[in-house]
Amino acid sequence: MINIKNYLLILVTLIFFASCQDFLEEEPASQLSPENYYKTANQAESAVVGAYNALQRNGVFGPLQYFMTTDLVRTASWNTAGGIGTYTFSADNVQVVLPLWKDHFQGINEVNAAITHVPNVDMDVDRRNELVAEARFLRALMYFNLVRYFGDVPYFETETNSLENLEVPRDPASMVYEKIIADLEFAIDHLDTKAEITQVGRATAGAAKTALAKVYLTRGSMMERDGNGDSSADFQMAATLSREVISSSEYTLLPYYPDIFIIENQNNDEIIFDVQYKSGGIDEGSWIGAQMGLQGNPQLGGSWGNIHATTYFHTMYEDTDMVRQEWTTPHVTVLGNGTLRLDLPWWQVWKIGKFRRYPVRKSDYQFRDADTNWPVFRYAEVLLIYAEALNEVNNGPNAEVFDALNQLRARARNVNGDGTRDFLHADILPRNLTYDSSILPDISSTDYPDYASMKEYIMFERARELGGEAKRWFDLTRWGNLVDRIQAPLNISPAEGGGWNITANNVGEHHNLLPIPNTEMQSNPNLVQNPGY
Repeated sequence: MINIKNYLLILVTLIFFASCQDFLEEEPASQLSPENYYKTANQAESAVVGAYNALQRNGVFGPLQYFMTTDLVRTASWNTAGGIGTYTFSADNVQVVLPLWKDHFQGINEVNAAITHVPNVDMDVDRRNELVAEARFLRALMYFNLVRYFGDVPYFETETNSLENLEVPRDPASMVYEKIIADLEFAIDHLDTKAEITQVGRATAGAAKTALAKVYLTRGSMMERDGNGDSSADFQMAATLSREVISSSEYTLLPYYPDIFIIENQNNDEIIFDVQYKSGGIDEGSWIGAQMGLQGNPQLGGSWGNIHATTYFHTMYEDTDMVRQEWTTPHVTVLGNGTLRLDLPWWQVWKIGKFRRYPVRKSDYQFRDADTNWPVFRYAEVLLIYAEALNEVNNGPNAEVFDALNQLRARARNVNGDGTRDFLHADILPRNLTYDSSILPDISSTDYPDYASMKEYIMFERARELGGEAKRWFDLTRWGNLVDRIQAPLNISPAEGGGWNITANNVGEHHNLLPIPNTEMQSNPNLVQNPGY
């Protein structure tokens, strides 16, 4: 029977295989064991490098996260992922729910091994602390996902390598959040800045500050949602930390929105932290563009189209917001001759096009083995966190809120070439950018004069800027409007088709959390199921 014991018994020594990008070479797996490892500085380095591999797993930051259906994205009608796409899933769901649980806990056990043993290695103290900080950053990321998906979860502080003491209860979410905060504070104190790191993909102090700002924003939002406690301190911390990231000048908005996502521009200046992938047949490639992208033959740069954009998502953009709308929710397909068709009939489904691989520019291109990295945090979200937190702190927008949001609007004014959707979808390199001042004029207090109107704007702006990056379900659950938003696509003209009424009728308040997988419940009598399942 599949259960958490199986995953927690996987020793950290089994995961030191070839790692992401240009990370350090590791010692042969046959030589690794708890008895003979963690002896030297090089082994400590390799241990932490290996821990990053946990992020690539399907249930962590792999493809399963973007199967979570929201008002923006939906699963294809031919694959609802065991009811995830229609909110008919149960605790028996093995397509998404079980992997989310088990892959996170397996990864946590691997980083815990590094956190447990690296402090005992005789090496430079500052470097040792930095390695531990990286591992604690990774643990914080994974527990942040878990506590948002499942609520109360078992918290493991050290590695588990035996069958003893595994029948543990769920720890309160409040305690898990405190542990996450402690890990990220340690990471902020001990990690290098972006300018100081020598290997892309490694955690930085800026990434830890961004993650912690998002943690405080999330916890504050849930306090506000539930009327449970004073959220003002959390919103203030979110504002302070995001302001520090902004003031550091380490990151910037790229001039042209599509350049954030194309393979040719990975690890760009807008990326704060991403999951690294590498092609080349070494089992480190990404399937992101195969799941989401332009419909059509994957070998020619298309995708399977397992994830769609809703019509509602496409209509959420302002009329002049052409670059973001067309890049994110395209209505085009890759034809058999490798060209694009841009005149699809209205009833064809919209796609999520951010991670498209068209046009194919590499002679060794393999659609199941690509260099497409997954952005966990980028600078645009820092601006959005800052604006949202300040609106909460001040009970309404001030000049800093408008400045942060208008930076995103200003970036959207840059168009490539002649500025047409044909030119945009052809994705012509090198760029020939033109600034069109008629696109998305700045907003001000005349447009959004108070707390409520600004909060609504930010809810929609997070969708327009970040939609398709697996953040929307988390946003809707922390705001407490998951049910309303899932039902919203039925209220537009034309209303969302494709059986969306099934999804809208089935979603309920209990879906703000996922169920604890039944296999885990059966193997651990101390677990208690979430309400509604």
